[in-house]
Amino acid sequence: MLAEMMTSDHLELLKNQEPRIPHIFPEGINLYWSSLNVTGPETKSTNFLEKFRNNGPKRRVKEILHNVSGMAESGKLLAIMGSSGAGKTTLLNVLTSRNLTNLDVQGSILIDGKRANKWKIREMSAFVQQHDMFVGTMTAREHLQFMARLRMGSEYYSEEERESRVDQVLTQMGLQKCADTVIGIPNQLKGLSCGEKKRLSFASEILTCPKILFCDEPTSGLDAFMAGHVVQALRNLADYGMTVIITIHQPSSQVYSLFHNVCLMACGRVIYLGPGDQAVPLFEKCGFPCPAYYNPADHLIRTLAVIDSDRATSMKTISKIRQGFLSTDLGQSVLAIGNANKLRAASFATKSGIFSYNASFFTQFKALFWRSWLTVIRDPNLLKVRLLQIIITALITGLVFFQTPITPATIISINGIMFNHIRNMNFMLQFPNVPVITAELPIVLRENANGVYRTSAYFLAKNIAELPQYIVLPILYNTIVYWFSGLFPNFWNFCFASLVTILITNVAISISYAVATIFANTDVAMTVLPIFVVPIMAFGGFFITFDAIPSYFTWLSSLSYFKYGYEALAINEWESVTVIPECLNSTVSAFALNGCPKNGYEVLESIDFSAYHKWFNISILFVMFIGIRLIAYVALLIRSYINT
Repeated sequence: MLAEMMTSDHLELLKNQEPRIPHIFPEGINLYWSSLNVTGPETKSTNFLEKFRNNGPKRRVKEILHNVSGMAESGKLLAIMGSSGAGKTTLLNVLTSRNLTNLDVQGSILIDGKRANKWKIREMSAFVQQHDMFVGTMTAREHLQFMARLRMGSEYYSEEERESRVDQVLTQMGLQKCADTVIGIPNQLKGLSCGEKKRLSFASEILTCPKILFCDEPTSGLDAFMAGHVVQALRNLADYGMTVIITIHQPSSQVYSLFHNVCLMACGRVIYLGPGDQAVPLFEKCGFPCPAYYNPADHLIRTLAVIDSDRATSMKTISKIRQGFLSTDLGQSVLAIGNANKLRAASFATKSGIFSYNASFFTQFKALFWRSWLTVIRDPNLLKVRLLQIIITALITGLVFFQTPITPATIISINGIMFNHIRNMNFMLQFPNVPVITAELPIVLRENANGVYRTSAYFLAKNIAELPQYIVLPILYNTIVYWFSGLFPNFWNFCFASLVTILITNVAISISYAVATIFANTDVAMTVLPIFVVPIMAFGGFFITFDAIPSYFTWLSSLSYFKYGYEALAINEWESVTVIPECLNSTVSAFALNGCPKNGYEVLESIDFSAYHKWFNISILFVMFIGIRLIAYVALLIRSYINT
């Protein structure tokens, strides 16, 4: 019990502790929070200029937590409860040092009597957030194996030990039967149930046996039966010796009975903190008995709720119960913990601001490459649908332009084949890739914030794992279209055309990476992408020649990867055409484009292309491919830093 642990001897030790004295409670990990005060803006800024103007009027601030103190005991399950706006989520965020942007936090957090910063807390704890996030193409076992490789590095554990730990955690969380079932993707790939996903979240976090486990609303979205199973799993973890802290909104009576201790909050204050079975008697003593056959949790939360229509009465009720609690031994213990913020307490020696990764960069890269590769080959929308789309589009295009002969009248058609090459490969793969990246981005940011792996390891592994499909698919498309449409029948010309198609595809994918990582939101990214792509496609050289572009728009032509790809394909085709026989007969000139060019070089001149730019265009496309990927990486790096 809380009161038993905070004896007068323990409080005396806390008061007289000097910086060199070790843990107060060497038998376990006990987390204290002392005199926490949190303030933040009353409303979020909605005006764009207001966010960036330093001389703008200061917004009013409100008090979110007021002088909150408490303790979570080793080997106990503590549930933080309260109605909406009570402050329970803010308290959990402070304890885990997350989601505190624009908030002013005062007070102390101590572990066994020593002050701990956020890096020390993250080192000793794990955090299961409210919304489960997984790469859905992996099985439950594969997900845990992935996490084990990163969190149980080869420098500390052997492969056998990691596999043994995975099996142990699967058993511990009751996931043996679904261990080899894919996690699933909503509306795409059927997989684990909501309860199984939640238990898999716990399993991921307890692989390395953290001393403290934080959970934000672990029963959110679950029915009563599944909620009971999930909380029972948490109770078991606490019984094994772990310190477990959760927030929960409206537990059933069965779930409530599983809590060792409860922390009841209202108006940003602690109203009660102690054993769950002592809360109802306290409320009854204060004049608020629980009705017969009524869920005690509902009674406690409802009694502490602030009713807008009768706010004065609600505040009196809350104040009366709080004063009744503070007059008990449990309340005095909480007050004593609050005084610890004013005392000299030792601090953990940590390297502030530096993550200590459990796995080497190479180990992270291998694990992330493996996961990304599984996603590529298993996700039905990533490979099978794209493959079918490429084949059907290529066949239709090849049949439409089937064996087009080189004549003055077909020059524009042949140029159209090559421009369609560029356009089709861009739009077939670029736009569908954006939601794939934005969907995975929250998972990456969460795992990165938890110190699982480096951003650089993820980005490099993902790009390399996806590269084969962005080589194979363009080659497949080019093979069908090139030979069906009757472009210049030479193997090396075909190889060069394949190279151009590959580079165009990868530049397009680079742009989708950059837009997705910069804007993060799928709707915003998909809105912005056409604003950039469509204009530079218009200046690609097919719809308007370079000389005809207004001077104030020439920079758009310089940015147009459509232009570089189209010019490279055109040079590859027309430089091999030494003569156009029909043009020897002047009577056909009326059917030709810009007169009647006698060879391929004259065709290139007619569309303002130069045969000398062939490899220059290839170089520009390669630089664009790498350069835009680097922009995407920097954007992801910035997001990761902000999210840490």
